[in-house]
Amino acid sequence: MLHYFRKLLTVGAAFLCSFAYAEEELVSADELLCAMRDMTVSQGNKDVMGSIRKGRNKVPFSLSARGETIVFQYKQNNAWNRFDVRIKETNVDLIRVVKGKAQVMAASAYATPIAGTDVCYEDLSLRFLYWKGGKIVDDAANSRIKGRDCYIVEVANPKPSVGQFAWVRMWVDKENGTTWQIDGYGKDGNLRKRFTITSVQKLDDGTWFFKQMKLEVKDPKDPSRNSSISYLEMEDLKK
Repeated sequence: MLHYFRKLLTVGAAFLCSFAYAEEELVSADELLCAMRDMTVSQGNKDVMGSIRKGRNKVPFSLSARGETIVFQYKQNNAWNRFDVRIKETNVDLIRVVKGKAQVMAASAYATPIAGTDVCYEDLSLRFLYWKGGKIVDDAANSRIKGRDCYIVEVANPKPSVGQFAWVRMWVDKENGTTWQIDGYGKDGNLRKRFTITSVQKLDDGTWFFKQMKLEVKDPKDPSRNSSISYLEMEDLKK
């Protein structure tokens, strides 16, 4: 989901933005997380349309930035539902908006699937970007995704009882900052979800934006197998 907000929500920009680091430059995991965190904040207000698809179930959605609030809307049973992600310095709040009234979402609802898909509220919020004390994993044998050299960033949930993940591992492109893959692990140490960019689109300004992201939900009895799959698919963008 995940590295898309800054370019996605500013006029004429795109998902695969660049915060390039020279390969020899030393960076910390927290610096990489901070850079990705900054990308979630935008002054733009462009609405972006897409859909969440699971099998034959296709759920239209839109998102836009309003100051430091990201507004998500999704359509279910011919009605639009809204929730907001309010970005703070050290965390994010998830807010339900019903008939114009806002209410902080209970943590127990973070992992609630949206409209029958595998995508939940916590997945879209990128809450893990605000966790502190991350580390860069030295694993050269597994550091390439789609032929790209990546930093492997690992960060633990400071409150493992809150949310679906005890820790998260991310593959961040060393050259352009793209987050190609995100793995979320449960308290039992098993992989629970994997997010992977499967296709991208090039925009008129020469930058790139994800076209499709795949979300694999792992079988709790055998994490090497998928129990279900959903897709986050974006409409074509010209700028």
